Amino acid sequence: MLLCRRILFQLEFRPFRGRVSSRRTISFTPASHQDVASRHVKAPWTASGLFDMLSALSENAKTTDQVKDKITVLQAYKHLRLLDRQSLAALPLASYFRLLAKATKQRHGELCSQLVEDMLDCVPKDDLCSAALKIMSSHTLPLLPPRTILLLVQCLESFPGGLNKLSVQTAAVLVHTFAESPGDKADATLLESIYPLLLSHLKNIRPPEDDAILTYKPPDIIHASFAFIHKLLQLSEQQRALEIFQFLVNSGNIPSEAVQTLPGLDGFDAIVRSSLVRACMNWHWRPLAERFLSPLLKPDTGPHAITLAKDTLYACLNQPSVEDLAACRSLICRIHPLSPVPNGVIREYYDTAHLVGAAQEAHALYAFTRLDEVFEQHRYPCPRADALAWLLRYLLEINSHLAQELAREILERNIPVPAEFRASIVKQLAQRGHAGVARSLWSKYAVGKERQAFLADPSMFVRMVSLFHHLVRRDDQTLEAREQQGEDEGEDGYGEDETVENDDSTVEAIRQRRDDCKEFLDFVMSEFALAHPPMAQCNHQVITSQARAFFIVGDFVRGFETIKVLLERKELPDIYDVNVTLTIMAEHDPRAAAQIVRRMEEKGLQPDQVTFGTIMHHALAHNDMELVDEMVQRVAGLREQLSYKSIASLIRGSIAFDAGSIPGHSAQTKLRNAFEILKSIRRSPVMHTASLGKFLVYACLQASDPTMAFKFWELLIKDKARKEDGEHTALRRVIVRDLAAHTRKKWIKEMHARAMISQLRMGDAFSKYKDIRY
Repeated sequence: MLLCRRILFQLEFRPFRGRVSSRRTISFTPASHQDVASRHVKAPWTASGLFDMLSALSENAKTTDQVKDKITVLQAYKHLRLLDRQSLAALPLASYFRLLAKATKQRHGELCSQLVEDMLDCVPKDDLCSAALKIMSSHTLPLLPPRTILLLVQCLESFPGGLNKLSVQTAAVLVHTFAESPGDKADATLLESIYPLLLSHLKNIRPPEDDAILTYKPPDIIHASFAFIHKLLQLSEQQRALEIFQFLVNSGNIPSEAVQTLPGLDGFDAIVRSSLVRACMNWHWRPLAERFLSPLLKPDTGPHAITLAKDTLYACLNQPSVEDLAACRSLICRIHPLSPVPNGVIREYYDTAHLVGAAQEAHALYAFTRLDEVFEQHRYPCPRADALAWLLRYLLEINSHLAQELAREILERNIPVPAEFRASIVKQLAQRGHAGVARSLWSKYAVGKERQAFLADPSMFVRMVSLFHHLVRRDDQTLEAREQQGEDEGEDGYGEDETVENDDSTVEAIRQRRDDCKEFLDFVMSEFALAHPPMAQCNHQVITSQARAFFIVGDFVRGFETIKVLLERKELPDIYDVNVTLTIMAEHDPRAAAQIVRRMEEKGLQPDQVTFGTIMHHALAHNDMELVDEMVQRVAGLREQLSYKSIASLIRGSIAFDAGSIPGHSAQTKLRNAFEILKSIRRSPVMHTASLGKFLVYACLQASDPTMAFKFWELLIKDKARKEDGEHTALRRVIVRDLAAHTRKKWIKEMHARAMISQLRMGDAFSKYKDIRY
């Protein structure tokens, strides 16, 4: 410890070369149930005051969206609509369009619909036609539901030639929006207006001639017409679909070679769909081709339709977009029950997804191919080469259970991984606690011609040492507890129980496991040392990694001797070096370490999240809750992204339930604080950690707060664990039980409880973070 203090003293007064991070303040006080998300307008706003605010939008183009008391102009409009809707008739037209622009920018379809309906009701008739045309020509149109679009269309039809004033581009957006909308009661009426409008524009389309054929690209109205035919087929409007189809053939937008029949595909619907699939692929409209093709893939589908589908798969993988890959994956899922998809298509899909950065699509395909019912029918290949390492890294980043499955597949099937990715993969496996597969892969890559670069990787080395030292310490603690339990039983006269023999065998198994982990840990450390020249010749990162490993395993003397190598070379330390040294001091005396941090700040050495996280972690171990609370506030104010370890300590520290340790903090308040922390750092890797989610859910249940338990489950566990996993099932069952109990006591509204329970049973009826209490 004396050597530790001396080195820290030297570090304190050296100039700091690192970057000083800026701060931002994060409030830990959760909003009350009455002002969640600032959804309610507070006093003293009156109808006249709200009207004046909205009227000012037409006078000042620079009017801010946010006014005092955290009321936005959109919230003011919604509140005025409830208080005095008649006053909206006097609102200037310019104010309506300013509000509509803001709602459109936020992609708020329901609010856009309300604004349009109010405009049609309140705007003077002289301005009505021009207002409707302006709305139809804006980005608002695709956000509107069919019933509101119908009101706009009927408004234009009430004026002579009103609907015909729409440009061809606006008409294309209108047709496409109608075609893409889900089924609605307004569809039949809206179709009667849109159909003749589309025909009038199609009659003006001329087929390309001469050299223009080579560079011809169909206009947007043609793409909208294809989508419109799909809508007509859904509505069983075959005659109208045929008429549009003929227009497209005559204008050359459906190539003549695309119109052909296939054996086994009889009937109008099948012929039109198969022809449009080929036409869509000709114009590279892959998602639209998938929509036409999918209804043809039925259990009794013949081989020719399956061949068409597989040809479409190959076409989808030719320089695709992310949307094309999504369409391709959808087709793969539909084709598989009928006929196995060629392995070459699957490999090419992964390769292409890697090239375009579509990690979510690759993840979705891998998840599908590893479903039990799919895997039993056909064993599809995993990614290869660079795509394999890329997907595994992504699965590890989101902490998917598929990461372990893919890693085991690499081992069992001896799948090659590029040398440059091996250390990174093993490091991430170790970082997330996958000890078994991390060790197996380390042992696999520690031999061979690329072993030197693999073994010498400092980041992987530290993660492996940290993980296996943790396993050794855990087994040591288990053995100590067993020995203490044995002594207590002997003193009580129960040492002769017949289970002693089984206990002895269990203890021996734990001891053997501990010894095996310790032996492997020593081997990792020795191999790292052999992979590098003498320490004095190593670079900065290697030296600090070696020192950190020594500190982790408790070899403090060698750790500080390694740090001294840097000081003797007169290298300026950075915050990482300081944190390495602070770790050991915090383990023995976290308050002394906190004092050192304060002195560092006085000297201009800016601590980072690792500094505070380290002190917080050891303060928790020493049950110093006052220091924990201080570190929670400090680390939450950092702008930089937090590490998993720091966030885990932050969250665990923020909900410590030691009564009186932090005056005025109830268990429920701390749980809400933790939830606010997680929402403020949503991009952190901790958001993908199911283990922390389980900890928080059980903490909520212990505090008799199943509502917060549901929120943490939805945020951290729902999409990260298999629904059939035994522990996951038991956890959801407990939350459902407590929700039912609170509902019976009228502490939770029954409708909200039902919504939560439906999600816990893997439904989708409840939106995230919605406040559901009275």
